[in-house]
Amino acid sequence: MLIKEWMSTSVITINDNDSLNDAIKLFESRVISMLPVLKDGKVVGIITDGDVKKAMPSDATTLDRFELPVLLDSVKIKSVMSKPVITTSVDHTVDEIAGTMLKKGISGMPVLDYKNRLKGIITKSDVFRCFVSFTGVSEKSQIFAIKIENKPGVIKRLSDLIRKDGGRLCSILTSYDDSEEGFRKVYFHTFDISTSNFVEITDEFQKAGELFYVADLARKFRMIF
Repeated sequence: MLIKEWMSTSVITINDNDSLNDAIKLFESRVISMLPVLKDGKVVGIITDGDVKKAMPSDATTLDRFELPVLLDSVKIKSVMSKPVITTSVDHTVDEIAGTMLKKGISGMPVLDYKNRLKGIITKSDVFRCFVSFTGVSEKSQIFAIKIENKPGVIKRLSDLIRKDGGRLCSILTSYDDSEEGFRKVYFHTFDISTSNFVEITDEFQKAGELFYVADLARKFRMIF
């Protein structure tokens, strides 16, 4: 899940000496939420639609429709952009970036190559797209969420149970968060389990550990335990 496989490469940028009005026009004409700010070809900051809104005069302003554009033209991007900008590298992974975005409270980052040249931008939407792709969640998938003992062979036994009667595994995700020592949470995403086998497999999962929930999205069936 390298960033370079999921980032947007057609990056719209703005120069640090451009005006706030230039940024507003770009946000209005393009489907974007942030603009990397360049100076001499290097990324020196970033401006988001939120930055633009904060820099705009309040609704209580007495400026008329002729004065406002003049004011916005006088405000330079370098005075309202966020800096220093948090960037990432093309050789980082999407899960690394998701953790950084969560920790820093940001919605995206410019992606640089080994010479610090801008190569793309990755946003929360790209992370979501990657996550959906790798989990295999779709209208026809099935999900089993369970807490099991962290010992060899448990996941294989449950995986074999899914495959035994024609079911297909799409992904297996595990997490140790909020689990006591010696246990972990496991999320199986599957396809092609028949209705009768789904019930049988659910019963077997209940015997194997603490089953949280199951879902058969094709049948719009969900059960929380």
